[in-house]
Amino acid sequence: MTSGLGRFELGRPFPDRAHAVCVSLPTVRDLVGYEEKDPRVLETMVSGYPRFVRHSRIEQLIDYLDRKSGEDGMTRFLVSDQKACEEAILYCSADQAQVIREKGFSSLLVPKGTDQSERVSMFLQHSGIGISSRRAEDVLVREGQIQSAESTTLMDDPGGLVREIIAKAHGPEIFPEDVLLGSSGANAFYALFREASKQAESSGKDLWVRLGWLYLDTIEVMELLAGETVQIDDPRDFGKVEAIFNEYGPRIAGIVTEFPTNPLMQACDLQRIRSLCDKWNSLLVVDPTMTSPKNAKVSGLADVIVNSLTKYAGCEGDVMMGSLVFPCGSDRGRELLEGTVSRLCPPYRGDLLRMAEQIPLYNDFIEHANQSLPHIVRFLEGHSKVKAVYWAYQSSNQGNFEELAGPNRPGCVASFEVDGSFKDFYDNLPMLKSPSFGTQFSLCCPYVYLAHYKLVKSETGLEELKRAGLSPFLCRLSVGTEQPDQIIAAISEGLKALGE
Repeated sequence: MTSGLGRFELGRPFPDRAHAVCVSLPTVRDLVGYEEKDPRVLETMVSGYPRFVRHSRIEQLIDYLDRKSGEDGMTRFLVSDQKACEEAILYCSADQAQVIREKGFSSLLVPKGTDQSERVSMFLQHSGIGISSRRAEDVLVREGQIQSAESTTLMDDPGGLVREIIAKAHGPEIFPEDVLLGSSGANAFYALFREASKQAESSGKDLWVRLGWLYLDTIEVMELLAGETVQIDDPRDFGKVEAIFNEYGPRIAGIVTEFPTNPLMQACDLQRIRSLCDKWNSLLVVDPTMTSPKNAKVSGLADVIVNSLTKYAGCEGDVMMGSLVFPCGSDRGRELLEGTVSRLCPPYRGDLLRMAEQIPLYNDFIEHANQSLPHIVRFLEGHSKVKAVYWAYQSSNQGNFEELAGPNRPGCVASFEVDGSFKDFYDNLPMLKSPSFGTQFSLCCPYVYLAHYKLVKSETGLEELKRAGLSPFLCRLSVGTEQPDQIIAAISEGLKALGE
């Protein structure tokens, strides 16, 4: 078993595999350096969270293609297909871009050092349309640039296995044919929302509601594609949701929410939200990734369910993937299925094979987390140097989560704030500190610094975080398969740095 407990050097990929999703950022200085693109930090990284850190295999392939073509005045991006390139050009106003069809993917070339290049880079991050490191690795082998690629167990239909297990996790009313797979959770949401916003606009609906503080890429995609968005910071404030519908009902295309939200683990009254959406013929999109769809049973209420399979399903921590589920009971959701398929970037076969190797661990890992997390939450809630703890069963959720999940199904995530110096705690915590969650190895993510660093750096940004109830120093803990007392001991060591 790979453990996330201990001290890990800067830039170490985690796990020790070629396509690791996590990377160690052991001190606050390293964390800030990562966000501000300090060469001292970035030069240590051969991998990282793939949509934020360009993998070394992708760098190698870009360098090879540039040398092969003699290109030096353009920045090259490797994109899943030509259609995705065209969307990037459209939304980034990249009128000087060039598209080159490669074997199995496309190159998008943008003039170096321009605003267009920066916009395309951010679009690839938010939409998830870039190629995977496994695809890049296989191309490098094919072109004779490296000797070998990662070895995985071959099977005829790895996607079928993944869809079968994910369908069962959502509940007995979901079947494998109701499940679509995308190259990442972000790409799954992008493809869905691209289609949903287009159909809504044709029906005269141009307003979308973001219910709760959503994942960064979800926010950015909605801002890019929606006609207009309304943000409701606290998803539990049903009165505010109702007031928005009473004022704008005919215009409201839909609601996008997480159940519970990342990172404050807030859960709305999904039944009442569903009733509002039915009344106004508005789409309800729900993302249960934080605790997993196996725990948060939302398929009886959502029109479409978005899920990042990088978490829990890819619990060994080295594969990106996402899913969309279209319940048969929702006509609104099913109307989007065909159009969404045409916009989705399907997972690369190498990633499907790797996911198929580890997804059989999915159910057992979730059950282990369900048993471990309550012990750790009790420790955190009882410690004098912890001033706030957020998890699925927090009392402020008013039973909203338990109503759908039942008892004792919290998943692996709890967020908390320390009473004292964040730097002292973070630097002294003997645990992997990295993006992501839902891995077999425990890790601590400084969520706001990693996801919303720009907000931390400005007064207006800090005010926005404050309105949402988000401390810049929030720690998001992901509990792995280590024993609970071992995880507690590691957290205790970090808290000792804050004094008695």
